[in-house]
Amino acid sequence: MTECTVHQAAEAFIGHLRESGKKERTLYTYRKDLDAVEAFFGADRQLAEIRLPQVGKFYKSDLLLKLPDGKERAERTVAKTVRVFRMMMVWARESGRIEELPLPKSTPMGHSRVKESSDEHPNG
Repeated sequence: MTECTVHQAAEAFIGHLRESGKKERTLYTYRKDLDAVEAFFGADRQLAEIRLPQVGKFYKSDLLLKLPDGKERAERTVAKTVRVFRMMMVWARESGRIEELPLPKSTPMGHSRVKESSDEHPNG
């Protein structure tokens, strides 16, 4: 397992996405989402130290759910930030930066979960 801070992981993840051919606008918005992750957990915190209860607190935090003026963020915006965080954590596990995913069961897992469930029901 590689020692890696939240900031280092975010930078490496954005680099990985750039190499994968993501558009600069996408990278910009993802970086903004990860800025919120860094603000909550701390840029210098070791990624492997993040635990499930802390992620649950992030999902309920004003930092995620509210705008700086105190108004509620749009549900789509919150869902996107959670999705980008999940994507980074899954990538971090696959790249050996963390061993376990500290994600609540309620975290949407995206295409991979849909594919897994459809594989269980063969046609015919």
